Amino acid sequence: MVDIKILKELDFFKSFTEEELKVFSQRLIMEEYKEGEYIFNENQIGDYSMFIIINGVVKVTKKQKMEEKVIANLKEGEFFGEMAMLIPAPRSASVIAIKPTKVLRFSDMDYNSFKKDYPSIVIKLNEIFIKVLIMRLRDADKKLVKEGYGIGIL
Repeated sequence: MVDIKILKELDFFKSFTEEELKVFSQRLIMEEYKEGEYIFNENQIGDYSMFIIINGVVKVTKKQKMEEKVIANLKEGEFFGEMAMLIPAPRSASVIAIKPTKVLRFSDMDYNSFKKDYPSIVIKLNEIFIKVLIMRLRDADKKLVKEGYGIGIL
């Protein structure tokens, strides 16, 4: 069980009611990772949890040919892993702690049980996911266009 005070301090949970935070507090698992430790690997299957950063920093990397390319750095309050949670599929990237990092793990099983038991929570979660995924997609498109790829060069 995670202390509700921790949830209240994170922007991720600002739209949730006290009652909804209590539900989350019973389902979330706190985990800690050391600097350089992998949270998950690209193409990993079997664990479809998402993670919300309480403190620390992680880097999101993707293999390109024989080298690892950093896609993003994420910090406190940001989240990752939601794509595999929403649609169980191999991880699309690796996530590595840049410095000691504490996260909250939210499983796909809990997300799916919330659909039935707490639909108001799922609606709020989906709104958060949609907004952030759109922002990430726009950023990726800008990078592609800047590098001479993407729709913007037609």
